[in-house]
Amino acid sequence: MPTPTPPYARLATDPLVVAQDGVATVHQLMDLGCASSAVAALCRPPGPWRRLLPRVVLLHTGAPSPRQRLRGALLYAGPDALLTGPAALALHGVPHDVPFGAGSPPPQVDVLVTHRAGPRSHAYVRVRPTLRPARRVPVSDLPCASLPRAVTDSIPHLDGDHAITTLLTEVTRHGLCAPGELLAELQAAQLMREPWVAAILRGVTDT
Repeated sequence: MPTPTPPYARLATDPLVVAQDGVATVHQLMDLGCASSAVAALCRPPGPWRRLLPRVVLLHTGAPSPRQRLRGALLYAGPDALLTGPAALALHGVPHDVPFGAGSPPPQVDVLVTHRAGPRSHAYVRVRPTLRPARRVPVSDLPCASLPRAVTDSIPHLDGDHAITTLLTEVTRHGLCAPGELLAELQAAQLMREPWVAAILRGVTDT
């Protein structure tokens, strides 16, 4: 006689959970018929689920994949959140040889939120409230900030002038980002007031 399938097992194949790479919020699981107490019990060792972030559940007990970490960060930050910074740069196709400072990505994932009541940064998620809403750009089915915005948001975490020069060179000379779009975003972020940023951008675009 076949072993009955546990009631929770169907949730891992629910279209919503599948579309979210096997990650869901507690509220989403409750909407799918799983009580909050059941979610809590299923997340206790030995599983079969685990908590990825507060209110965010990974529907297996293994280590999250890089994509699941990104999805979890978005779900944690809220429905309007966008990936930005180095995580978004990687999705946009920027090479991985740009050196970031200690304690920066890949461990950290930056998310933009436009509401002040958003969650605080937690674990690997760095929540960045902004008064300048970013354009939503789907990349590999993940909501990202535009490439110029992701570049601008990455600059504070770069390890020195050489790293900034490398990043700006990669995105402009290889046609990933138009210099005019990048200049407009840097001006909007008031980074062009920094003489060293302006000098680096001029050096990159003039050569």
